[in-house]
Amino acid sequence: MSDYIVKRTFSSVFITGIFATGLCFIIACVYWPVWGTIAKTFATYLAGPGLALSETKIVSKYYTVFAEATFFWTIINAWIWQTLIFGNYGKTFITDRQPWAGIWYTFVGFAMGIIGFLILVGFLGIWWKPFNLGILFTPQSAEEVIMAIEGFEVSNFYALVVITAQIPFVSLLHKWPFAGNIKAPWDGFGVMMFSTVAALLVWIANIMPSLLNITIGGHIATVSPLGSWPTYLAFSECFIFWFLIPAEGGEHYPMKLFYQKQPYMGLIGLIIALVGGYGTMIILRQILGSMNILPGVPIDLVVASFALSLVLTQLLWHHLFDDYPTNQMISNQIVRVLIRIAIWIVLGSIVGILWLKYFKLLPFAGNDMGFGFPVMGLLAGQFAFMMVYLYMNTFFDKWPLVRKVK
Repeated sequence: MSDYIVKRTFSSVFITGIFATGLCFIIACVYWPVWGTIAKTFATYLAGPGLALSETKIVSKYYTVFAEATFFWTIINAWIWQTLIFGNYGKTFITDRQPWAGIWYTFVGFAMGIIGFLILVGFLGIWWKPFNLGILFTPQSAEEVIMAIEGFEVSNFYALVVITAQIPFVSLLHKWPFAGNIKAPWDGFGVMMFSTVAALLVWIANIMPSLLNITIGGHIATVSPLGSWPTYLAFSECFIFWFLIPAEGGEHYPMKLFYQKQPYMGLIGLIIALVGGYGTMIILRQILGSMNILPGVPIDLVVASFALSLVLTQLLWHHLFDDYPTNQMISNQIVRVLIRIAIWIVLGSIVGILWLKYFKLLPFAGNDMGFGFPVMGLLAGQFAFMMVYLYMNTFFDKWPLVRKVK
């Protein structure tokens, strides 16, 4: 906006964050049942012949991965591409007034997610049956439904590599070598292409061997990274927490201690995140294993959930609480960064324990309220909530709690 006045419902950043968190939680409880129901309706219409020949558990699993696919590609992947890589370019193309700018950009995200899916998954599907669009969306037999589930799971977790392999180009490398050298949106396009290469390599090297059941001559042809899929998930979530620290309130620390120029700062940041992520996984495995919070669930899935709660809190504090305490409150950079990290760990640990104990009660995680819509589960359920406040801050500028009027 050129001329506007910012009107805040609450003058305090902290109070605004509290009310925004509550509002986002309510929205998550409302929107996911609607989203899940719509996704299930489409899945039933498209895949009806194959689902009619499948067992109940298989049908339920298909509904879940179908709903996840719609969410992961059009919401998670799209947001990362739009906000982090392209810097929300084009958000005010039609209007700079909220909520209309946010609504417009949400639909842009839907389009980006669908196009990304068709290019990356649809192209593979020409030759790989699990990714064939016909099998994914219109399976005609029980066997094709099972294959579609496998294809959806692998393609859905492209979102994980978008997070782990593309975000570091922004959070650690600061869009090097494109930022400052090419004007928008072409700098974003350069980062998008550069980081997509990394994402595809990680997808092929880590996700596909973990989730695709490939055999040659009766022998299993792949090995899961780190020994098992739950372990890989646990490491990934811990890794995410570490590589977000410099960008989400860490003010470029800890990598800033070693280098202050790119790409060296980003590379040392990557090493710190890899080592820190692995070490954090080992520590959390010991602590959470002794607590036995979810009996019967692999401990590394528990670790992954707990670490994701730390990430959820980290992002929540950045987007809704504006990295409280702010620079105006505490002038000493090291002190305020350490306070933020302490908040992430303490509050995130509380959220992590509560989530593990009560996620099954929430309609966007484990409670279909008797309506039969697919729920997101232990890990993805946290993303169902997380994306609400990420959109609220970046697409909708905290509207309606913060309003910009002319």
